[in-house]
Formats: sequence, structure tokens, C-alpha cells
Amino acid sequence: MIGYLKLKSTENELYESEYLNELENRKTFISRIQYHICKYYYKFMAKIKYCLNIITVKQVYNAYILILPLKSISENNRMKKCINNVQKIIKQYNIQTLVIEEKLKKNPVIGQMIQNEEKKVHILDGRGVMPYLVKEIFEFLLEKYNTKLEMEDLCICVKEYKPLYIDNILHLLHYCKNINIITKNIKQFQTLADKIEEKENIIITVTNNKKKSLKKSKLIVNFDFEEEELKKYTIFREAIILTINENGFYESSTYSGIQIRNVEIDTSEDIKEFFSKYNLLEGCSLTTLYESLMNKKENFEQIKSRMEADEIRIIKLYGKNGIL
Repeated sequence: MIGYLKLKSTENELYESEYLNELENRKTFISRIQYHICKYYYKFMAKIKYCLNIITVKQVYNAYILILPLKSISENNRMKKCINNVQKIIKQYNIQTLVIEEKLKKNPVIGQMIQNEEKKVHILDGRGVMPYLVKEIFEFLLEKYNTKLEMEDLCICVKEYKPLYIDNILHLLHYCKNINIITKNIKQFQTLADKIEEKENIIITVTNNKKKSLKKSKLIVNFDFEEEELKKYTIFREAIILTINENGFYESSTYSGIQIRNVEIDTSEDIKEFFSKYNLLEGCSLTTLYESLMNKKENFEQIKSRMEADEIRIIKLYGKNGIL
């Protein structure tokens, strides 16, 4: 189950019924009287929620929107009480994935909650879209250098023989000049390379040479190497590294290249209108919101097709120090 955690945008958000809007649209004498009575009642209830730190919970399809009765992140004492209630709701509704409004992430109380809950609840940050947009990310960046992906070799750092990584290799081999796989798991990936050569007549190099395999590589995608594992390799000083593994960010005094750590996407108007309807778009990253819609149980091609239908495109890339 997915949850969206946000501050209140308006007092009306704390009303748990659309009945007030229905009354307003009826335009009859009786409905106007009912409207004013209900509005008074709802406003009273909104004040009660503020005083008692009650979280408004709204179900939207297979998700829940959790609305704090606060407009500011500065009320730390009240925020602590609200977050205690949020944690109870997370358990009550079995929320396993959470999108948190960007402003809320800056509050130390929320930061502590994230640390406490991250083992139980997956908190989205938008990076989950990256494994499905490797080609598009490199194309977006290379366009700034007036070159194309099909003119470049791509090195893929990968340990585990997972369907997502295999599907990426099979997808990318049609768009790059050459593919090189850097792995400890030589046997399985060499078998894959042999099958590709037999079927596609495309040669893929599989290696684990720590001194040579990445020494001249301009484009690198790191699927699942940890930082300490990556540091064992000699890496081209100006390499462009796309880091899929959040624990694989590369740091070195000898490295001055570009490391892509996150992306910002744009979507179709339908997607944006859906999130705007629930006042989520202003406070949350559209990339993170879109990730919350993804069904990662679907296979690679299904997700790629859905992304195409949803008009997904890269509009920004982020490195260690911000926008690239």
C-alpha cells in the first residue's frame, strides 16, 4: 500500500467528505442552508484536528493521502505529536511505500522518522525511475556535448544476474557502439554474452580487470557495485557515471567527471492533473510521484511501454552538487 504524506494546503483539505462541494453545486435554497451548517461543522472539526494533532486520511484508489493539520514545518512540538500519529496510521493501513512532501523532509522530526521507518517502509525519492531510463539519461546529457550514444562505448558495472539488469543490457546493446560488462560473475554474464553474439551477432566483452576495464571508459552505468567495490578499479578521470545503486556513489580525489545521482522528469498532462487534483504536485517531486505509480512487478518492456504512453522525458539531471 502506498501513502502520501503532506502538510495541509488549505483548510478544506481536512474535510473528509466531498459533501460540501455537492451542496454548493445544487444551488437550491435548502442546499444553501445545509451548506452553511455543514461548512461551520467542518471548520469546527478542522480546528479540533489542529488542537489534537489528528491526521486526515483520504483513500485514493489503492493509496492513502495523510494530511497533517499544519501549514508550516516550524512547529516542532506539534510536529512530533503528528508524526507519532502518522506512524500509527502507517501500521494501521499497512503502508509499505511512502512519498513525503519535499518541505517535510527538511524538518528534523521527519528526518528522524525516516531513519526509524526506512527498514519497514520504502520511502521513495524518484531514483526508482532511473533503471528504466538509462538510454534516455545518457542521450539527454550527450546532446549537450554534441555527440550521440550510438557513437560511444558503454561500460556496465553489475554483480547480480537480475532480470532488470539483463533486460537493460539487451535493450542498450541496440543503442551503443559497444557494450562492456564489468563483473565478478564472469561465468553467467559470459553465457549471456555468448547467447547475444549467437542471436544478434553483437560482441559483448565481459571482464573484471580492475586496472584496465574502466581506465578509458567515458560512459559507465553502475547498477549494483558498492562504493568500496568501485574504488578498487582504475576509473577514467573524466568518465560520466550513472549511479543506479544509492550506495555506489563514487568519490575520489583523482576523479573530476560527471556523476549522475538523480533525474527530473516531465509527464503527460493527464498525470500532472491527477496529482494536482489532490494538491500533491506543488509539494512533491513529479519524478517521485510518478515512481509511486510504477508497478515494478511488471517486466522491463511493460514499464518502458507505459512510460512512453505517459510521455516521460528527462528535463534535468542531478549530480553531487545539484543540477548538471
